[in-house]
Amino acid sequence: DGAKPEHNQVAASTLVALGLLTRGRGCRVFNSDQRIYVVETGLYTYPDGGLACGNWQIHADGMCLLNPVLLYEVLSSSTRDYDRGAKLEHYRQIPSLRHVLLIDQPDRCVEHHRRTGDGSWSQRVVSDGELEFPDLGGAISLDEVYPPATP
Repeated sequence: DGAKPEHNQVAASTLVALGLLTRGRGCRVFNSDQRIYVVETGLYTYPDGGLACGNWQIHADGMCLLNPVLLYEVLSSSTRDYDRGAKLEHYRQIPSLRHVLLIDQPDRCVEHHRRTGDGSWSQRVVSDGELEFPDLGGAISLDEVYPPATP
């Protein structure tokens, strides 16, 4: 059914920023057309975007990605509770997944969920500055995620 232009702009800007961050590092970004299958829970879903590194593992259906490294969701009033709750719990079951970004829109705030070295998850809320991805080679600024409004 689509999304509002502001949602689409934030989703596209995040995709571009992640692509630039990981260029030449064996990773590829994908948009909301890439279906994800969470083997551990049986969920088929379409995140707003993400990143996979190395060889992509594709489900036997030939379509679903099994091994994302990063997934992101641009929150809206209709999806916010599900994205922060049940969907996030599904995502956390993906063994390859190291980052989940829950990007608020219209507020300038990103919840960065990161898998730690012991396999547990930590959360950092970023409303200014940068989202840090040392394992992916750097950081992206919130200015890249939230482009200036057009007149």
